[in-house]
Amino acid sequence: MAGPGDEDRPTAPEIEYSDPVDPWATAEAAAIAAGGQPGGYTPHPYPGGTWTIPGAVEATAEEEPAWKRRRTWLWAGGATVVVATAVTAAAVLLWPGVSPIDFVPLAEPRRVTPSVPVTSAFADTEVLGDRAYLASADDDGTLRVVAADTTDGSKLWESDGAGQATTWKSMLALPGVVLLYSGPDSATSTSRVVALDAEDGKRLWDKRIGSYDEVHPGSKTALWTDRETKRLVGIGLSDGAEKWTQADPDSSAIHPATTLDDLTGPAGTGGRPFSPDFTDDERFVQIDADQTATVRDLNTGKVVGDPLPSVASTSDEIVVHNGRLYVRGSTAPQRILSYDLGRLADNPVIVHTAPPNSALSELAPCGERLCFVQTESYDRTKDRVFALGKDGWPEPVDVPEVEALVPVGDAVLAVGDETTTLIDASGGKGQTGQGVTVRLDAGNMLRFSDSLTTSVSDRAVWGIPLGESAVPLGQLADVRSASCSWNTSVIACAAEEDYVVYRFTD
Repeated sequence: MAGPGDEDRPTAPEIEYSDPVDPWATAEAAAIAAGGQPGGYTPHPYPGGTWTIPGAVEATAEEEPAWKRRRTWLWAGGATVVVATAVTAAAVLLWPGVSPIDFVPLAEPRRVTPSVPVTSAFADTEVLGDRAYLASADDDGTLRVVAADTTDGSKLWESDGAGQATTWKSMLALPGVVLLYSGPDSATSTSRVVALDAEDGKRLWDKRIGSYDEVHPGSKTALWTDRETKRLVGIGLSDGAEKWTQADPDSSAIHPATTLDDLTGPAGTGGRPFSPDFTDDERFVQIDADQTATVRDLNTGKVVGDPLPSVASTSDEIVVHNGRLYVRGSTAPQRILSYDLGRLADNPVIVHTAPPNSALSELAPCGERLCFVQTESYDRTKDRVFALGKDGWPEPVDVPEVEALVPVGDAVLAVGDETTTLIDASGGKGQTGQGVTVRLDAGNMLRFSDSLTTSVSDRAVWGIPLGESAVPLGQLADVRSASCSWNTSVIACAAEEDYVVYRFTD
């Protein structure tokens, strides 16, 4: 695990894991206890900022960052594109309880026809369990949502309860409620969040929020950062009522906690889980302007444990995962610190120190470990991916020009501008392939032949069980691929004027 310049920290064999809560304890913690707190850290909301709503929308063609744009693969004239699997089967251990999916070619799609045809103004889908929620705005901005059964494509309900907006941005399906987010209104600098009942599509509540506000959903409560009135507010998902409020004069940065299970289900191109389990850890970390870290319960707003000063700034790169808080220091030499989320006041641990003239970035959880990118001598062609913690990789993996890390259970996808490289749980590097690769579960992935866009076009698709050969599934024909969502058996997309649900398992 050690890289050049890490002589001031123990190498992997010297790390002892006697304490499961703090497996990376090193002597360097003593320096911090004595007042050697590194300053100036820098952020990475997990994953890729995509869990913050309305930022949770997967990027469209117009909004896509460079790393999500790929070169087109050839798919014509009966030619078959073969995708090399990332690693050999002998080197792969699937997440406990996860098996390779028995992929089959895409079946003839089930078509779901809305009462008003889909338009190019806005289209989105969400798959949750055996339901697909399908949304599109017409030319006057009225949003219509259809709920359909993914097994037979039958329409369960259709609703225009969200009403009108100048633009619509995203949809998020949760158990019991479907949240719709409008774009900002230029006249008022506000956006709308509308909640529909998942059972019948009736509107439950409608709330205006500021253009820079965030909404972080939980199992029963959503956290709203109300920047105008300088409050943190807990909103009841079922009724929109304010369950609790806390003064927030400094416009705190909010970092929700994630757990191991959050890395094992279907996720979008940036890693946003399509069906997260919010009940396993509903804490969040609040970072104030004075660099104080406070752990709160999302359902009550109450402080959990004692706040700790001088931890991080509101713009720092932070990950809150599996009971730990990770902060990346930006002062030279750059370091990553780890705190026990339940005992912030305990001495932090310096997990990693970068060599001189190198940068650390793209912090992301990968199983029980922390993954990140180290850029040697600020040369992006010399990027190396590290995994630190229990059962961390023995050596970093060379992957040039990494733009994002997306976990697949214990494995991780290193995403570049035009390619994706899968690194397995033991740090084995597989072949690098073009296209867009996404997670189905902790041991299976989908790969699309090209970037996902709002225009109507075809996309070739492959199923990839971790450690096995990629399985050509066929093509999604005439779909708005940026609208697609999936689970471990189906893909739902908006088409030119209706919706399609493709099945890729028996």
